[in-house]
Amino acid sequence: MYAEVVDEADVQFARRVDRKALAAVTREMSQVSNGRALWALASQWLVIAASFAFVVMVDRWWAWPIAALVIASRQHALLALMHEAAHYHFLSNRTLNEGVSDLLCAFPLNMTTAGYRYEHMLHHRYVNTPQDPYWAGQQVDTSWHFPRTPLRATLVFLGDAVGLYAPNHLKVVLPWTYWGRLARRGQPGISAAEHARYWLYVATLVTVLVTTGAWLHWLLLWVMPTATVMMAFFRMRALGEHPIDQEPQGDETRETRDVTGTALENFFVAPLNVNYHLTHHAFPSVPFYNLPAMHLELEKAGLLEDGVNKFDTYLGKENSLIQYLTRAPGASAAVVAASQAETLRQQPLHS
Repeated sequence: MYAEVVDEADVQFARRVDRKALAAVTREMSQVSNGRALWALASQWLVIAASFAFVVMVDRWWAWPIAALVIASRQHALLALMHEAAHYHFLSNRTLNEGVSDLLCAFPLNMTTAGYRYEHMLHHRYVNTPQDPYWAGQQVDTSWHFPRTPLRATLVFLGDAVGLYAPNHLKVVLPWTYWGRLARRGQPGISAAEHARYWLYVATLVTVLVTTGAWLHWLLLWVMPTATVMMAFFRMRALGEHPIDQEPQGDETRETRDVTGTALENFFVAPLNVNYHLTHHAFPSVPFYNLPAMHLELEKAGLLEDGVNKFDTYLGKENSLIQYLTRAPGASAAVVAASQAETLRQQPLHS
């Protein structure tokens, strides 16, 4: 499966990484742990349930935006788990992998695992080329075009947070949705099992909402965050994965990135190790919980370069993604970082 999907990436990585030398550790790190996957899924839903309970128990207006912010971060985590299922390494049994992902990750976010998988595999095969649906979509959507001034960059993320760019995002995800695929806007065709799962999900959701009367809570704490705050998190994370402002050179190792991130950044912007995107592209068979170990292998191989395919944080002051996104046009993050370091060296020391 993976040899077929990422054969072009194999050629690119072979230029700089000795895959044979890493074969043993890759094989070991590619083992699927159902227990770790299910705990990751359960923990997201526990936080979501606690956030809903927090609003009900506190019963104050300020509890709603706090809960919505936390729920949006866990919705982002559910997307990350759907991504794992798209690679068939969420659960070892493929039937359960598909069913659990649909019912507890994809459907609640108005997506389908199979619909997302179809375009995601194209992304892996043709990354950063016109045949890559992600790259192609970002080229025609000016809201993805960076660098920008700090003010204009801030306005983009605020636009996401208030739903200004929701129609743009809807165009991207429509082929991944049940209704989009039903209308032939996405592939593959919907299977009988998917039809059954989807309507089971809808029946369950409606039953819960009718029984509890929690329609307003569902609308404001679940539906609204998916189209607003979660998309701001998603954009920040996606902007860190691949540069779209440069002409692709055909070397994926320099056109895909890892962002280490702080604990707080990774909770909201890059949950469940999705910040290790270059590592994921290098080793797409490795589940999310083993990506940090494989990231270290890339560091040992000398593949990672600050400001090129590795950033330390998303929002920090040194070697950060935001520094790259708000740099002067034509300057690389590495040049900006070097300039800052030189400025610090020239400053007098004070006792």
